[in-house]
Amino acid sequence: MPDFITGRIKKETLRHLAVVFAENVLSRGLNFVLIILVARELGPGKYGLYSFVTVSILFLGTFLDFGMENTAVRFSGKYRDKREGIFGVYFIFKSAMLAALFLLTLLYPRALAVLVNKPLVEKYLLIIFIGCVMESYQYIITTYLQSRERFTARAVINAGVFLARLVSIFILLQMSVSDIRTISLFFALSGLPFVLTCSGYFAGFFRGLLSHNISGDMLKEILHYAKWIAAGSVAMNIMTRLDFYVIVSFLSFREAGLYNSAFQLVSPLLVISLVFGKVFLPKVSKYTELARIKAYIGKAAATGAVVSVVLILVLPFSRDVILFVFGEKYSEAFGVFRILLVSHVLTLWNVMFGIAFYSMGYSKYMTMGAYIELLVFAACSLVLVPSLGMEGAAWSRMIASAGYLGAVIVFMYRKIYLNA
Repeated sequence: MPDFITGRIKKETLRHLAVVFAENVLSRGLNFVLIILVARELGPGKYGLYSFVTVSILFLGTFLDFGMENTAVRFSGKYRDKREGIFGVYFIFKSAMLAALFLLTLLYPRALAVLVNKPLVEKYLLIIFIGCVMESYQYIITTYLQSRERFTARAVINAGVFLARLVSIFILLQMSVSDIRTISLFFALSGLPFVLTCSGYFAGFFRGLLSHNISGDMLKEILHYAKWIAAGSVAMNIMTRLDFYVIVSFLSFREAGLYNSAFQLVSPLLVISLVFGKVFLPKVSKYTELARIKAYIGKAAATGAVVSVVLILVLPFSRDVILFVFGEKYSEAFGVFRILLVSHVLTLWNVMFGIAFYSMGYSKYMTMGAYIELLVFAACSLVLVPSLGMEGAAWSRMIASAGYLGAVIVFMYRKIYLNA
């Protein structure tokens, strides 16, 4: 490849990295301010209930995607002239999942309350569903922009949603509105203006689906890849907040509030993972030479090592960080924060190495690793949560992340290096 083309690609990649990083820093920063405002205003108990509603909105929005984001980005990069048609399939699939969720909520309204052992949550089901719809359609739009590498437009939408949440809920708190249902409803509806503004994309997806026929061979290839992604996404998405739901089920909303405060304090680390995933997946998916895949892995390992060292240096200051951000009422969360910090470092490594597997079509290995993580967490939590409470859930998460990373390293060595 000519040097001037290589240089241009590198500059474009750096620019995209900068945009996505800035977007996530801004979005997470706005969200972090919102968390501090709500947590300090409501206290651990009411904040735990608010966390249950908002965590459920974000969790279901991602869970019902079943990894289709990954599939849509990968194949729209590979078959660029079929992009709109692929996203038409994505839109129909996501709408079907939302319809299924609506029917389940309508027919079995007490199911969620029974699962988490908290009858109180039943009256929040409609708000959770509305928020899930907004998250789902916003996600399709931003995924489409990601596939087109239009990262600036994607950043405006994502950051705009977080800004809308912060402004609206801040106004409510200033008006002394502390009702959880009201605050949660504004959280759920924050994406509505952006979904309506960008609704024209959905019409384009349908036109693309009708005008660009997807061949049987192409559909077979997509389904073969997607089946492993879907299977893996179940375990991966459950693991994103299973620890929180374990706390809600086994303990109280107060402990859930304390745990979620520590989790949210660590969550800015996800910025790094998201930057790598959103920027490098569509780029690495275009690589056809194994040497370029190995070069990416080397750079990812170097970046991960630097980030890990920096983050581990924060451990001795865990209590001080908790007290400074949330106040004395949340002092019990410092132990959880320390454990989750290490767990998120391991997750970062999993994300960076996982991009290589997805780009090469080895999604089944990430699926196997995800189920290893889920099984390890389930086994550990049954033992540790009853005896150690919140810290038991955090330890279970960290041990499970370590198991996942170990499986990924073994698979990577066997498939990319040993067979090279």
